[in-house]
Formats: sequence, C-alpha cells, structure tokens
Amino acid sequence: MKIMKELNKAGIGMFLTAVMASLFAMNVASADRGYVGESEIEIEINRNYAKQPTFPRKALRMGTEGYVIVEFDVDTDGSILDPYVLEAVPQGTFERAAIKAIRKWVYEAPMHQGQSVKVNNVKVKLSFAFSN
Repeated sequence: MKIMKELNKAGIGMFLTAVMASLFAMNVASADRGYVGESEIEIEINRNYAKQPTFPRKALRMGTEGYVIVEFDVDTDGSILDPYVLEAVPQGTFERAAIKAIRKWVYEAPMHQGQSVKVNNVKVKLSFAFSN
C-alpha cells in the first residue's frame, strides 16, 4: 500500500492502473439474438460498434473477476433501448461499467421480412477477467 502511495505521488499510479486495465479480457460477441413482434420470432442482429467496458478500479485493485448478463431492446435504427442487469457475479461490482458501455453500442438496423423492426429481449454476457 505504501508503494502505491509513493507511485501515485510520482504520477505513475494512473499509468500502472491503465496498464493493468489493458491486461484484462472481456468476452464480447459480434452477433446476438432477439425477438421480433408479438409472435416473438427469433432473429440474429449484428453489432456495428461495441464499446469495451472499463474495468472498475476497485475490482482491479482487489483482483476481482466476474460477469454481467444484460438484457435490452434494439430500436429500428440499431440503437440500444432500456438496458438492465439480469445477473451479475459478484453483485455490485461490474454492473455500472457494463450498462455504461452497452448504452454506446450500435447495431445494424434490424430487418425482418424486408422491414426495419424493433428487436426485444436481446441478452448479452460481458465477462470481466484478467488475461493469462
């Protein structure tokens, strides 16, 4: 702990935090599935942009790994609507980072039978883990 205080005084603490953050890996797939309309037809949607979540500093310091499962809707233009956490392990650690990143994701405009549609109940799992 004393070493970290000295490094922070020297301005190296933030650099080391950034280096440590770059060592973790998150599982973010590029194609997801959701449901269209009241008949709940399942379709695949593709991400154009997926911002990587920031690894929380406290979890970094404590060496904590985990995951978050988030559900949301994708609007007709590919933007994210109403993301919320279904499950998080450990609770209270990674949820905020996951939601903040997912709000910035962009999908290709979802299409079904030649029309742009809203896709409901898209679920993704973001894993927060240190790479080997």
